[in-house]
Amino acid sequence: MKKLLLMVSAIAAVFTSAAKADVTISGSAGLGVVNNGASSVQDFYTGGKIGFALSTTLDNGVAVSTSAALTRDTNDAQAAGSAGFSGFTTLTFAGSSSSITWGQDVDLAGEGAGGAGGAASDLVDEGGYDNDYSAGLTKDSGGGFIFTTAVGDMSISASYLVQVTPENGNVVRMGDTTDTTATGVSVSVPFGDASVSVGYASVEGDDNVSGAVLTYPVSGGSLAVGYRSVSDSTNESSWSVKYSTSLGTAAVAVSHAASKVGTNTGSTTEAQISQSLGGGASIFAELQSVTDTAADTDGSNFAIGTTYSF
Repeated sequence: MKKLLLMVSAIAAVFTSAAKADVTISGSAGLGVVNNGASSVQDFYTGGKIGFALSTTLDNGVAVSTSAALTRDTNDAQAAGSAGFSGFTTLTFAGSSSSITWGQDVDLAGEGAGGAGGAASDLVDEGGYDNDYSAGLTKDSGGGFIFTTAVGDMSISASYLVQVTPENGNVVRMGDTTDTTATGVSVSVPFGDASVSVGYASVEGDDNVSGAVLTYPVSGGSLAVGYRSVSDSTNESSWSVKYSTSLGTAAVAVSHAASKVGTNTGSTTEAQISQSLGGGASIFAELQSVTDTAADTDGSNFAIGTTYSF
């Protein structure tokens, strides 16, 4: 722990004088409607986000940055007046090919290893049908640091979280033996037009995940295939595939993921088509079909919506 404290102190000591500062404000908004096909009720969701990005380049060439946002989620039901403020919980120090981020809300590298990704947005999840069994870690971020670097064409990220559940506010506590720690690493390597991403993450006293994704061009688009294994009391595993292409000027994606959690299984199939309208506006339509061995009913969710960037 003393070594970690010395490292954090050394990082802060190096970055002392600023030469060039930049503050950027951006915004977005969205409107969407969701239905599950089994009901005559449609739920309409509206929301938006104002983002603040702050950065400065020090005299020694190191870039220091942080960010924050005021958000009303377009993918979840929220009470009136409940727009939330987030951010200013991390600081990133970046050089020419490497960066280190320290803070309360730092991503755990490798926690998403082996996931090819879903085709649809989070909005379609609000339809009501869901997959009760998916393989993965229950924790994906916390208080600590993540280091990223490039070695030739290879990209590497490594995390160490001193608190998987940080203190309230903007505090990260070190030295408390009752805190849960986590470590993770991910590596991405291109091979011609294809690429391979592998990762591993472990949460102290809980479980660990490992997996890989292969992405390569095929039939006018790209195909990603992934597999992950989670070591815990239920021995979880999953495989997934995602195909992305274009139809004229529209973007089209289809995905399928199947998982096994102990003796239970579940699967999710998604499809989305989106079209840019120009001027920062776009529209989309998506479908999600879920099945699992839980006692609830399997079914499909539908969503259409529009988004705007300002």
